[in-house]
Amino acid sequence: MGRPDLARRAFDSGIADRYGNTVFAHSALISAYARSGLATEAMGVLESMKGAGLRPTTVSYNAVIDACGKGGVDLRFTLGYFRQMLQDGLCPDRKTFNSLLAACSRAGHLEDARTVFDEMIHLGSGRDIYTYNTFVDAICKCGNMELATQVVLDMEANNIKPNVVTYSTLMDGFSKLEKYDEALKLREKMKSLGIQLDRVCYNTLLAIYVKTGKYDEIATVCEDMENLGIEKDTVTYNSLINGYGKQGRLDMVAFLVQDMRAQGVAPSVLTYSTLIDIYSKAGMHGDAFNVYLDFKESGLKADVVLFSSFIDTLAKNGLVECALSLLDEMIKMGIKPNVVTYNTIIDAFGKSKILTEEDPGNMGIVGVYGGQIVRATNPVTRGGRSATDVRMRRSQELFFILELFQKMVQQGVRPNVVTFSAILNACSRCNNFEDAALLLEQLRLFDNSVYGVAYGLLMGHLEAWSQARSLFNQLGRMDSPTSSAFYNALTDVLWHFGQRQGAQQVVLEGVNRRVWENTWGDFCLDLHLMSCGAAQAMVHAWLLNVRSIVFEGRAMPEFLSILTGWGKHSKIAGSSTLRRVIEALLLSIGAPFQVERFNIGRFVSPSALVAAWLRESGTVNILLLRNERVQHANPSNLVPMLQALQL
Repeated sequence: MGRPDLARRAFDSGIADRYGNTVFAHSALISAYARSGLATEAMGVLESMKGAGLRPTTVSYNAVIDACGKGGVDLRFTLGYFRQMLQDGLCPDRKTFNSLLAACSRAGHLEDARTVFDEMIHLGSGRDIYTYNTFVDAICKCGNMELATQVVLDMEANNIKPNVVTYSTLMDGFSKLEKYDEALKLREKMKSLGIQLDRVCYNTLLAIYVKTGKYDEIATVCEDMENLGIEKDTVTYNSLINGYGKQGRLDMVAFLVQDMRAQGVAPSVLTYSTLIDIYSKAGMHGDAFNVYLDFKESGLKADVVLFSSFIDTLAKNGLVECALSLLDEMIKMGIKPNVVTYNTIIDAFGKSKILTEEDPGNMGIVGVYGGQIVRATNPVTRGGRSATDVRMRRSQELFFILELFQKMVQQGVRPNVVTFSAILNACSRCNNFEDAALLLEQLRLFDNSVYGVAYGLLMGHLEAWSQARSLFNQLGRMDSPTSSAFYNALTDVLWHFGQRQGAQQVVLEGVNRRVWENTWGDFCLDLHLMSCGAAQAMVHAWLLNVRSIVFEGRAMPEFLSILTGWGKHSKIAGSSTLRRVIEALLLSIGAPFQVERFNIGRFVSPSALVAAWLRESGTVNILLLRNERVQHANPSNLVPMLQALQL
């Protein structure tokens, strides 16, 4: 019936009339709670049952274990009830093991699921189609498709035929690993076996075709679903909206939202989160705000994904105060922010609209304060603040970053390398060296291995380099975008505050570790993946290398080139900040490079002209970089070796 409240009322009535204090009545109430996933209530009834002197049966324990699994209770507690059951001398049956397997599957604990499955075999409990399907689901969630396929073969060997649930689970598992060909082969196998696809299979197929851009197949699948009377559900629409959004097909996203409403399919929290994320990444912040307004009226309970998506929209729009307000609301609602939430806000500091540059498209945008939607205007117009005001605001922002970092640690959220990159980026946008140094000095008390390195290099501590190289080795285990973002951020802050030689050393460490793909060639330099500080340091190092080639008398091609990119991904197409910075650098040092005639993102020069310039006596002094600050180790600047957080 799905009405545990009615079951409770009937139970209480039986207790009051002195005929309901039985094992059967308690077990029935536990089962009612279990069907609704009300684990706390089910566990409470079991304890009251014991308190009344009644001995729980296998049925009682099965219901509690089922409730724990459906209610998302920590798997240790669920397995604890299984142990209690054995201690009470009760024999688990197939229902017990199936419920345990389901709990392991929901928790993503493959090893526990394997233990439960093996225990079934050991005790001789019969395995049915539900047992195998649940076990296969647990395996697929952990990405072990080889084992999942083997279990299906074992299933067939035990005369249990795989059904539509088995195949749909396998299809979903392969799809999540982006093994689309394997997933589609299963569809063909289902056809050959005469197994009709269900909605779950069709949803998986749609997700595959959207991700691979096969729009004709999408239309065919939707038509098949309609012909079979299988209506699209929220999962179907979410899959299509997410896929088309990632492809940049905003026209289809808008159509799907309208169709969803027309078909009476209620959006889920995931629908709203996905839409906010899509519109935010497309720069359509007004549309993202409108989605949040719709969500507020829906009555749904927000989750961390939705809050993080909307906080990202606010932060990227420069409304940092609004983002902080939403963060506070999130915490008050008992929703724990994750590292992405905090990183988004930290990264936004220093990007708020207080400089002379302004994005007129953001004027008069809607904001959020204390959960209320209000109209906010950009507080600063062009030239509206003095240089002193800007410096004060930047100093305040660094203080807020420290406060936010402290809150992050207090909430038990572990900062990562992206956090570090965001903090360094904020420092490099601050014009006050003392403020940036003070922030890093405070942060090294939380994590000396990361922030201690940045502080040491910024202050010019020569002994910091051994610790820095150890940190760079750790970064080698990370993906390329994360690693390059770290190097870019660290180099930028060093370059910005005059530690030019240190910035160059960091860049060369990155080049030696292949942080940036195909960046360095003897006669061609590709800078388009580098930050402004890193790129400038790289140009100096590269030109010194070319100078060595010239003096060694080695042959050179007719032209040398420096690639920056023309600004394809800039807010204004063709307006590349990096290109402008490198152009200014080349001009300032007198390097004879010019913008290529048919490619404004490339600087070229005849090698003979460059060689002549490099042979000039004053050129080498121009190219050699120096640090503004150099300090040797002494008791006052040694960094305390504190316990560091792992990256």
